[in-house]
Parts: sequence; structure tokens; C-alpha cells
Amino acid sequence: MSLAWAAYRTVAPLLGAAAPAARIFASPAERPLWGERLGQVTAPDVTDAWIHAASLGEALAVGPLVRELEELAPRARFQLTATTRGGRARLAGLGPPYALAPLDAPQPVGRFLAGVRPRRLVLIETELWPHWLLAAREQGLPVAVVSARLSRRSVHRYARLGSSFRELVAGLAAVLCQTGEDRERWIAAGAPAGRSAVVGNLKTDALPGPAPHRDRGRIDLGLDPDRPLMVFGNVRPGELRAIAPAWRALPEAVRARWQVVAVPRHPRAASELRSEAKAAGLAAGEPNRASGADGAWRWDHHLGVLQRYYAVADLAIVGGTFAPYGGHNPIEPAACGAAVVIGPHHAAQSEGVRALLAAGGARVATDEAALARTLRELLGDDAARAACAAAAFSSVAAQRGATRRAVAMLATWGFWPAS
Repeated sequence: MSLAWAAYRTVAPLLGAAAPAARIFASPAERPLWGERLGQVTAPDVTDAWIHAASLGEALAVGPLVRELEELAPRARFQLTATTRGGRARLAGLGPPYALAPLDAPQPVGRFLAGVRPRRLVLIETELWPHWLLAAREQGLPVAVVSARLSRRSVHRYARLGSSFRELVAGLAAVLCQTGEDRERWIAAGAPAGRSAVVGNLKTDALPGPAPHRDRGRIDLGLDPDRPLMVFGNVRPGELRAIAPAWRALPEAVRARWQVVAVPRHPRAASELRSEAKAAGLAAGEPNRASGADGAWRWDHHLGVLQRYYAVADLAIVGGTFAPYGGHNPIEPAACGAAVVIGPHHAAQSEGVRALLAAGGARVATDEAALARTLRELLGDDAARAACAAAAFSSVAAQRGATRRAVAMLATWGFWPAS
């Protein structure tokens, strides 16, 4: 038994015992939901599937997944959970009961399983909580991971937990991966090769397309319907050092023609980013004011607004790719029919980037000079930009269907429907 595993198994019960008293240290927004963290969730009857998504992004996949599962079992009962409050809020509109997930300690997990009585557990992407898996094994609950992804770093981290954790991974009933690389890593982490397959990214099936009336959508957002729109989505600290020089290098006539919206990844970083923009020489307009012909950018720090901007965008710069963050999802703007520009740091989105590049639907700017050339091309040449946008949209259309493939595989392997 590894030291890391022994330490985790020792500390988790202690944390579980202390968790009820920890409510007083929770934030005001978290405190009313603390009972859910403690596993105090009940269902009126046996639950056919507990479906868990970590946060906002993973929760996108839950709606299509529930619909496909219901196609095979129309009367199935579900319990949805998320790790974050943002994810919980997204689950709220889907219909089935929803809650914050129980803490990974024996006491909260035991309460949750006793109250919800799930017959199987479906995890989205990479939510391998040891005490969840231990409890599922003890109670004979089959566990499937869908839209599964795993980084090299995660493989090494899980390896430190030793053979005991590897046995839990080996006991998974199904691992349905986003890419071939993900499948190889899951198998390296212990997943059964015969129950591991590639189906694609389930979130792609949930992505909305372009706004049906782009002009109307821009007006609703307080934008000029007649000027093209560039959206810098999921902006992270440090990225403007690459973006600002490229923007300022554009001819003044090009900059004056375009309106620009920047949406921070985290609202709490909005002030820092606007200060960074000012220091980098970017004209930063008032928050949430329409971007003017003076070249000032609009900054919108509200949660959940990025998709609305993508839906009416002509071009999107994907954040998290111009500083070493690993990248955010380029498929989201591509699904809306926007031309896509990506920085050099996109390892976490490698499969989506490869698909877009192969179709001609994206440009990767490896440095400041390359970004300046790319923006000059796509902002200044309407035909080139339109071709890139059309290719991006077609690429995403070809990737849809992962949810149906995943559920079909679960049915083949006897995981679903509930029997």
C-alpha cells in the first residue's frame, strides 16, 4: 500500500467527521447548501443512475446524456450532482433532481448513497473520487466514465496512490473516452482495455449553434448590429501581453471597423485584467458598454454570458492558450460559426484543435508576430474569414453524436438500461 493512499484513507474519515462543524467557515452562498456537501440528499424511490459532472463545462454534457438514456429507458429516475455551485446551477434546468456532490469521505458518501439509493454511477470526464469508488464497490454499483479524459499529469498523480487505487480503476464497468490518447492513458492508469473505447466529447452535442438572427442577438447584447464582432473568450491573466501588441499593430481602419468583447474566465480576475489591458496600451471601455469605434474593448465579467457572445461572433480568440493554462474549448465558438484563433498553449484541447486545423477552421498563432499576421488576415479579409468560419462550423457538425455512441456502447456492455 502506498503512503499516499494510506494517508488519504486515514485523513478522509477525520475530515468527514469534522465536516458538519465546518459549515460555519463556508461562504454565505455555500452555507445554505452545506447539507448537500454532507450527503444529506434523499430521493422518493430508487434512483436508476447517479450522474455526476464537476463544473459548468462538464455539466453541458448532462442534458444530452439524460435524453439519450431516456430513449432506452423512458421511466428511468436520475440524480444529478456537480462539484461546483456553477455546475449545480446549470443542472437546475434539466428536470431531474440535482444537488452538490457529497464530499469524498466515508460519512457524506454513505449518507448520500443511503438517501438516493442509486443503481449505477456515471461520471463525466475525470471525477475519480476514491471514497465514491470504494463505496460503489462495496455496494456493487457499476461505475462508468463517459467523455473520459486523462492528462499525463493525472496518470502520474494517480500512480502515486498505488495498487489499491489502480484496482478501483480496473473495476470500472466502462470508460468511454474523448480521444485515442485518453484511452491509452486510462488503460495505463488501470482501466480495463476490453471496457475502454473512444466515442468523442459529449459536450459537443450540447453546444448551441449560431444565433438564428445575428443582428437581433447583437442588439440584445447592446452591440452594434452592423459592425463585425471579435470575442476574446475565457481571458486569463497574462494573456494580454501577447494580444495587445498584435491588436495595436493592425491598421487603424481595421481596428475602427471591429467591435471587441473580452470575457474573463473568472469574474474575480476582471479588475486585474482591465488593469493589465490598460498597462498594455489597450483602450478599455467601461464594463459592459458597447465597444466603440475608438477601439475600446467591452469587458463583460458576468457568468454564463460567453456563449451568447460566441453565438453572434465573426471571430473568436480562445483564451487560456496565450499563457500556459492548457487552453479552453475552441469547439464552442466553432459550433457557432465563428472563425477561431488559438495560441500556442492548447495541450488540454489538442484533439479539438487538431480537428479544426485539419478542416481549415482555425489558426494557431505560435507567437506575437504570428498572431499579428493572423489577425491582419482574418480581420481584414472577409472572404478568408468566412471560409475559416464555415470550415469550423462543418468540423464541429462532423464531431456531433458522441452521446448517442456512448449510450449505445453502455447498452452493448449491459450497463444500461436499468434492469
